[in-house]
Amino acid sequence: MSSARALIEPYLEERALYVSASTVTGDLFHLHRFVEYLEESGLPHVGQVNFETLDEYRRRLDTVPGKRGTLASGAFKHKALQVPRFFMNWASSRGLALLDFSSYPLPIRTQAEIMVPTVDQVEKLLEAPDERFPQGRRDRLILEFFYTLGLRRRECHRLELGDLNLTRRTVRVMGKRRRERLLPLSDRLCRLLGAYLKESRPYLRPLPEEQALWISSQTGSRLGFGSLRAIVWRSSEKLGLGRLYPHLLRHACATHMLEAGAKLEQIQAFLGHNVPDSTARYAQVTHEELKREFRRCHPRAHGLERVQR
Repeated sequence: MSSARALIEPYLEERALYVSASTVTGDLFHLHRFVEYLEESGLPHVGQVNFETLDEYRRRLDTVPGKRGTLASGAFKHKALQVPRFFMNWASSRGLALLDFSSYPLPIRTQAEIMVPTVDQVEKLLEAPDERFPQGRRDRLILEFFYTLGLRRRECHRLELGDLNLTRRTVRVMGKRRRERLLPLSDRLCRLLGAYLKESRPYLRPLPEEQALWISSQTGSRLGFGSLRAIVWRSSEKLGLGRLYPHLLRHACATHMLEAGAKLEQIQAFLGHNVPDSTARYAQVTHEELKREFRRCHPRAHGLERVQR
């Protein structure tokens, strides 16, 4: 019989062909928890797992507090069972498990209401970094990218100098599953970027061959992934807004554009969402349409000049 623990690596290697690296990391976390439960229960092999096994694991999630001393949320329980169900279906497709787990019911996925900051709050947040210093000007620009362009943290972290085209006022963004999109830059962002590249980035002492847009002042290499979140935390706590996080600024970007009258399908294209039912609609949204909606509806995009393609 096949050990569940030994199958994690080949399963995730195959899964990585279809999902993002962050999804694989999350799956690994949940699979380790599930496999630990199987081993504690004397069921180390996938062939021993059945619906009752998943029921017992579900009861544990319902009743046993986590490391923080609190019970799991509905969203966490949904994911904690969805990942093992995917894993067991994969094992079944290879003849390593006897049952078809695709019909196993998952918990209702409940999520807390997202409290999106207002336009005024975001305006103050963007001005929180101390722009007297190169690091502060870098942090200000990072906040602008999260909100003005609605970037995911991974997308922002990957940005390189070659992704910018200040002449055409565009930035190339690498999204999930390596899907690229070209986003328009407002006059404000172009001015901030120009100043950062000339007056701030060089003073952060980047390594000679470093092409990352965001530079760590300590290492001269690409700013750490966790540092991007820390910048948002530090700026929001300074204003008494609690700990905001990068994805909340992405939510704010979408919400504020929608409130200003942007069309939903164009917001989805702007943010790089991959909604299967909307894929055909996304294909009809041109770069010029994105620029028009961005210029018309985003609070930080006033003054964007029309650029001929």
